[in-house]
Order: sequence, then C-alpha cells, then structure tokens
Amino acid sequence: MSRLKVFFVLTVVLVLAITPIQVWAVKPESKLLKGAYRIDTNGWYYVHLEGNPYQIGYQHGYLLADNIQESWNACIHVYWSENSFGDWWYAAREISELYIWPKVPDEMRQEMQGIADGVQAKGYEWDVFDIVAFNAWADIDAYWNVWEESQKKSVSISLSHIEKGCSAFIATGSYTVDGGIVIGHNTWAGYAGDGYWNVIFDVKPNNGHRIVYQSTGGCIWSGQDWIYNDAGLMVCETTLPGMGTYDINGIPVFVRIRNTMQYGSSIDEFISTMTYKSNGAYSNEWLIGDAETGEICSLQLGCYAWDIERTYDGFIGSCNYPKGPNVRSETTFNWKIPWTDSYCRNARWNELKAYYTDNPGLIDCSVGMQFLSDHKDTWTGASEASSRTLCGHCEAETNVHPDPSGAYDGKVTCSSLVQSKMGMWGRWGHPCGTQFNATAFLELNPKYSWQLPYLHDIPETSVPWTYFTKDMKP
Repeated sequence: MSRLKVFFVLTVVLVLAITPIQVWAVKPESKLLKGAYRIDTNGWYYVHLEGNPYQIGYQHGYLLADNIQESWNACIHVYWSENSFGDWWYAAREISELYIWPKVPDEMRQEMQGIADGVQAKGYEWDVFDIVAFNAWADIDAYWNVWEESQKKSVSISLSHIEKGCSAFIATGSYTVDGGIVIGHNTWAGYAGDGYWNVIFDVKPNNGHRIVYQSTGGCIWSGQDWIYNDAGLMVCETTLPGMGTYDINGIPVFVRIRNTMQYGSSIDEFISTMTYKSNGAYSNEWLIGDAETGEICSLQLGCYAWDIERTYDGFIGSCNYPKGPNVRSETTFNWKIPWTDSYCRNARWNELKAYYTDNPGLIDCSVGMQFLSDHKDTWTGASEASSRTLCGHCEAETNVHPDPSGAYDGKVTCSSLVQSKMGMWGRWGHPCGTQFNATAFLELNPKYSWQLPYLHDIPETSVPWTYFTKDMKP
C-alpha cells in the first residue's frame, strides 16, 4: 500500500475516532424491542434489528418513525406532488392493495404490518398499505395502466416513472490488492426527494441470512441498491434507462431482491430468483459478487430479456448504460449519443479498467472511494464535476439547466471486510466531499424553491467516510 493510501486510511480512522455518535435507546420493558438499537453518526442512521418478521418490522417502525415520516413527506412533496403529476398517493395505495399485496409472501406481510404498528406506537398515522405502497415505489408504474382501466374513466395524467441513477463498480482477482472482491456504489437522485435515504440496516432474522442494506425508514429492501449478506453475497446496481416493458403477472422487484438476499447464498441463486417471473419494474444492471468464491457478475435485467457477464478475474463498471444486446432490445434509450451522462461515465469506467488492467493488484476500499469521487469528464476532457462524471453533480451544470440532483452518498466494501465484520465504509453526501449549499443554489435557481423545505444542504468534507460493522453497539 502506498504512503498516500496509508495516510488516507489512517486519516479517516482518526477522524472517526473523535466523531460523536448519538444512540437511541428503546424501552427495555418491551419484548418486541429486545436487541434492537439505533446509532446516529456522520449523517447516517445505523439500525440493528433482530427476531421474527413482525418483531423486526415493529423495531424498524419504532426506531425510525421520525425518519419514515420525514422521508415519506419528502417523497410525497417532490415525486407525488402537483409539481410532478398531482396527488396520486391514493392511487399508489390502491395499486399496492389490489395488485402487489397478493404477490407479497407472508413473512414480508408480517414485517410490513410490524413497521406500521411500530410507527403508530410513536404517534404517526400510517397503516400497512402506506408501508406497502412506500416499498413498491419502483413497482407501481408496472400496474398503472391496468389500474387506470379499472377506474372506467380516463385519468388525464399518468403516473411518473421514478428512476434513480448511480455509478458502481466491482473488481476481483488480479485487479485487487488481495485477490478478493472490492465493490462500490453511489446513488444519484434529487437531493430533496431522496435526501433521507441515509439508513444502514443490519437485520438479523430468525430465518435466513443476516443482511446489511442501505435504504430509508419504512422499506424492507434497499432501493438504492446496496446490500450484502453473511453468506458473502455482495450486490449493488444501476438503473437501466428507457425500460418500459412490464408483466403485471410478474413478482414485484422489492419482493424478489429481499427474498434472494435473505435466503440466497450464490450468484446462481441470485440470478435464478431475480429472473424468475420478473415484472420488468426497476430494470437494472445488477453487480453481484460471491466472497466465498471470488466470482463477480453483471446481470443486466429487463422484463423478458437479460444479459450476463461472469468472471473470477475482472473489473466491471456500471452507470445506467445498457451494454448487452438483449436489454437493448427493450430500451428506448439511445446508447450511441456520446455526450449523455451514461455514455460518458461508461467511457470513464473503461478508462479506469484499462489502467488497472495494465497496473494490477492495486484496487482496495480506499481506491474504490476514489473511483466514486472521480470528476473526469470524458466529453470535455476536463477534471470538473458535472452530470457526466462518476461523482455526479447536476447542480454544477453550465451547458444545460442546473438541477439539484446527483450523487449524494458513497459506499464501498470488500470480501474480507464482509466475511469478518459484515462491514463497509459509507459517506453521506457527495463522495468527493464537496458541499451543496441549498440557499446559494436557490438564489441562482429560484424555480426550484418549490422543493423547500426538503431541499437542504449536503455536508462538506468535514463529514468523513464512516466505518460500519456488526460489532457496533449502543
């Protein structure tokens, strides 16, 4: 390891050592809350849940009631408000009850009921179908047309398709320091509507694998997606653009991903579960690693089509860019335009892959952090943050209208860390550490003032990368 990398890692550790944390206690007399806790640190909420499905759900709802309420209100305001397509939350609830709930396994039903009960115990008026609809944000669009037909009238505005963008990579074999897997991911979305997806869940169920995932309160799956389990299955994804082929008889995506991560332990099992009866919602390029074998995989998954790449020695970058011929048959996205953010970021991943092919054995978690913070724009040739860089800054655009969105987090881990500590590194805010000043942005772009009060500052470099492990205790 170089002196620079050693200095970087030691600096992060030393900063973390002096960073204060806040621990949320639970009522010791409640059996439902036994073993559960929440730790607030560096912008993150780290929440440990354990027990049967209902217990896990109740602990979830009780400990994160404040986050759930704030995140839900932000989503309603930004994604479900009159500025987008009218107040359609009632439609989300109806779609969830009619078309999604029948496809949800009993264990997940119990967990979501527990979340609703836990939130209600803290004084908020949520019911189980609010929870189902919140979990099904990526699935609802697949059922919109059939719901609209059931109304026996024309609905003038159709449901907006909510997409997230991301930059991600996975590497193994000769590319990494120890030959194991290194995986990293940052999430792109609006800073207002997605500004509260800052929860790291550590879920230890009575049945199945222990899982760690990033999400927001109320969700039993990641949605970002960043998730791994104690079998060594490591997963993230980036959304494929322009995908609109659906099968309403298919299984919701949040059901498939939660099921395969809680009960799956291999890449084969992941592929089998995710491709079986896909409903086409939230089509992604899934990056999958198996810490036990060192194999990595790219699964570009549409509705009826998918492309697979697997290797024990390789580097795969991902950035909302359809690469396989099969998923390209289902997308309307033009992957040939060289100035789109997806094309440029894919070109940057190819540059990095070429460099580390020629310079093997260098990639570890600290290098992964640098990938996610990268500001090389392959279209302009400049090292300047924009929507075309791996660390996305759409607010910094000059050639198009600035938008308060981009990469608002960073996560990275490796095989040895997952296997020994169920651990990871995460930064809440731009992975590069650059601050987003909401007040200053709105002074220059007042048309986005409707996103208040949920559009807020993104912290600067003083908020460090944070180390999470299963050993974190209140």
